[in-house]
Amino acid sequence: MSEEKISLDLLGARVGVLTAEMRDLQVRFGALEQRFGAMEGRLGGIETRLGALEQRFGAQEERMTRMLAFLVRIAERIDATRPE
Repeated sequence: MSEEKISLDLLGARVGVLTAEMRDLQVRFGALEQRFGAMEGRLGGIETRLGALEQRFGAQEERMTRMLAFLVRIAERIDATRPE
């Protein structure tokens, strides 16, 4: 190691710079945390909406299935009443 001495002023300045940089990083990470929290809330809302759409499509599919069965029965009756 070299035998250079570091002055207290230089050491204090370096510590001050590092402290300022740490505070800046803390502020930035806090801002990122808020943004990620907001994104999480939005994604939760989208998930809820997609779940509701899935339920609606399921109900619509069920209605279409019943309607199709009904139409098939009508077609079978019409076909059965036709003279050959």
